[in-house]
Amino acid sequence: MGNAPERTRCSMALMTRTPRGATAGIALAALALLAMVMTGCGLDPMERLNEDIEAEDIQVRKAAVLTLANLDDQRAVVALSEVFEDDDELRDMAAVALVKKGREQVTDEKPDPIIDGIAALANNVHLSEVVRARAAWILGEIGDREAITALKTATGAKTGSGAVAQLVRDQATQALEKLGYQEVGREFEMALGSLENQTLTTIPLPEPLVPEAEEPA
Repeated sequence: MGNAPERTRCSMALMTRTPRGATAGIALAALALLAMVMTGCGLDPMERLNEDIEAEDIQVRKAAVLTLANLDDQRAVVALSEVFEDDDELRDMAAVALVKKGREQVTDEKPDPIIDGIAALANNVHLSEVVRARAAWILGEIGDREAITALKTATGAKTGSGAVAQLVRDQATQALEKLGYQEVGREFEMALGSLENQTLTTIPLPEPLVPEAEEPA
């Protein structure tokens, strides 16, 4: 009986579900799950989140990504990376969450595990151009010059068949400009200080990926 108040708090949080099609509901569901962590519920939040990012309902998956973005847990990076690679609908949302993680989880460890992992995606010829290009974008938005070597490699990116991967090359070049490697400077799309060390209620979506020479339709 001594654990009744804790069970009540956990039950109340678990009962909060995401209304279909409601953006506010996504934030509420995500914050409810975060509350489970903050109130000391005996549940491992990653167990629930790993289930939710596989859910058929996109609203449940969105809430899970938002929670992962705010969760202070090293395992959140792995989960977000899986969403980034595998979920076409939420790739951009996961990308911004990974930028947040990369800016927050600064380490003296070399190579930096987040930058190293994203760099491997950017230069993996077996992945689609869209995934690789967005990975290059993440590296630029994190803002760490440790990514320069990988981005220089990506400026010569090719596909698995040996064709030019132009979208990857364009995003890598733009990322290098953000990092001050090239003479042409470029502002961050997600301004420094706008993501890191804050509890987000929504995740801003980045501009669509298009080759630099083209304009969105």
